[in-house]
Amino acid sequence: MLDLISTFFSFRRFKPNQGIYARRLTAFGVFIIFASGAYKFFVMSPVLPFINADSQQMAVGISTIVIALFGTWFAFRLVNWNTFANFLISVEGEMAKVSWPSWPELYSSTVVVLTVFLILAAMIFIFDIAWMHIFKLIRIIP
Repeated sequence: MLDLISTFFSFRRFKPNQGIYARRLTAFGVFIIFASGAYKFFVMSPVLPFINADSQQMAVGISTIVIALFGTWFAFRLVNWNTFANFLISVEGEMAKVSWPSWPELYSSTVVVLTVFLILAAMIFIFDIAWMHIFKLIRIIP
């Protein structure tokens, strides 16, 4: 935990040329979370009766900007934290080793999965109806 705190206040980038895509996409995702939170705060901020409207709008606007800037800095520092950066570098390395299916293989696999899903859903529906009639016949349910 102390490592994370010391990394948070550092300007150093950890292995800047490795795992570029995984780190950028992760930082972007973290920033989107903070930006959506800042937007939600901006839209849903409560009305405080003891502050006039102009001061309140300015306070909410500044708070929103501070939340977004903190999210940007947090995302940048998170992907440069040694432990997390090494994980993301490893993830990108492993994703390069994956053998991705071609579009025809993906299409045929999708058709098989959806067909099996529909058959199982129909079977469960039929069993449900059958058990419902059996339970009504022996008067377990009215």
